[in-house]
Parts: sequence; structure tokens; C-alpha cells
Amino acid sequence: MQKPKLVAAGVALAVAVAAGVWAVVAAGDEPDASRPSAGASTAPASVSPAPVPTDPVGALKAAAVKADEQSYKLTVGTGGAAGGDSTVLLWDPKAKRGLETTSLKVPNGEVKIERLTTGPDVYVRVSAPDRRVPVWDGKTWWHVGAPGAPGSKQGLDNTRLASTLTAPANVRQTGVREYAGTLDLRDSAAVLGSGVGGVLGDRAAAVPFTATVDEQGRLVRYRIELAAEQSKTAQLDLTYSDFGLPVSADPPAADLVGEDPPANIPGA
Repeated sequence: MQKPKLVAAGVALAVAVAAGVWAVVAAGDEPDASRPSAGASTAPASVSPAPVPTDPVGALKAAAVKADEQSYKLTVGTGGAAGGDSTVLLWDPKAKRGLETTSLKVPNGEVKIERLTTGPDVYVRVSAPDRRVPVWDGKTWWHVGAPGAPGSKQGLDNTRLASTLTAPANVRQTGVREYAGTLDLRDSAAVLGSGVGGVLGDRAAAVPFTATVDEQGRLVRYRIELAAEQSKTAQLDLTYSDFGLPVSADPPAADLVGEDPPANIPGA
């Protein structure tokens, strides 16, 4: 599958893997009548304080687990300049529902890729600044399958990125609830995409990271230092916020759904 540009959340990972990286996300764009809504909250939900491990490794492992306990907003960047490609996700990990939107800057405007997970099904819609690719019409929601099914998700899986933090090594505390160390990503292809080995090579066994948790032990900042290209370090720069926000994701109207998506629809 070829794409017009590397997906924002996967740019760092895909610098050497031009095809097969797929990251998408939600929120922040203007609502329209044809797109199912995903609710957002500006205030974190009230959560009863829980004991937070005091040792750095324990704190990070606990934070990775907590990412699947509440809904959240995830903003994904690559350490680049503001105003570039971006990805935002609203996700309910328990219900497996959410909306992702990735915005990609191209010479003549912006390509927007939206991925809607309703629980049992996944839909993708692509909007392009011109109509040279008719199926990127910004209207049709292509039914690409069920979550986790072959072809339903390729490359980077934003909903599971926190799970890469469950086995940190060489961890040191660098500030108040701030940590740094390395990750062994050799077995993380299901989360980072099959191209991770080719991109990272021998570095996959010890990839640098930094992470910050809040007072309740939840992961709020997470940066994974990925491959370098022409002496420029590429990163996945993650910010988790709006914990407990309401997330609604309903199937699109039947007359907007396309079956048998063509190969140039991400996830087809």
C-alpha cells in the first residue's frame, strides 16, 4: 500500500519504511453531519488516588497498565516544527471505541485520514485537497474490518503505544515523576508495525525513551527516540490528557459506507 506521505504518528518509525505505516487519530477538527461524533471533555474525570510505585521501573510499568483503564486524548507528534503533520486520538480502551484523525501536509494543502472504531467494526475516510484519487472524497467511510483483524490495522497502532513501556531497562529518575531509560522493541511489531526491525536494526534492543507520569501514576508524556535519518533524530512524542473524557463512536450512516475498500485506502 502506498500513501502520499508518511503518516504523522509513524513518520519517525517509517523514515525507512515508506509503505505499510498507518497511524490515525481523532478530535480537534470541525464536526460535520456525516461523521459520527466523539465527545471530549476539558476537565479530567475524578479518579480515586491509588498507591503509585516509588521505584522508577515499577512506576513506569504501572503507568503503562493504567493507559487501558480510562478513556483519554492522545496527541502524537514527531518532534518536528509546529504546524506540521499531526495526529490526535480520542480513545475508550475498555469499549474499544474511538476516532482518530491524521492530518498530513502536502504541497497543495492537506490530506486528512480518519479512522473510526465502533467496537465491532473499523471504518476509514480520506479527504484530499484535489480529486485525482476519487475514493479520497472525504465522504465515503470505507469498511476495513474488525479491530485486530488482518488488514484492519497496519503499521503504528496508537491505541497500544503505552504497552511498549512495560519492560523498560536502565531506568533512572531525571526529575519529579520524570524518567529515562531504554526499551527493547524487537518484539513490538504488533504495535509499531512490521517495519520496526528494518528501521531500527540493531538499535531495536535498546531504544532510548523519556516518560512523565502524573500524581495518580498515569502516563502523561512519553517520547521514544527512533531511527535517525541524515543525522537527524526522529521521535514519537506522545501526550496523554483528558482522562475519563466521554467518547462516542457510532457507525456511519449506511449510505456513506463503502464495502470492499480499494488498496489505496489505509487498512484495506
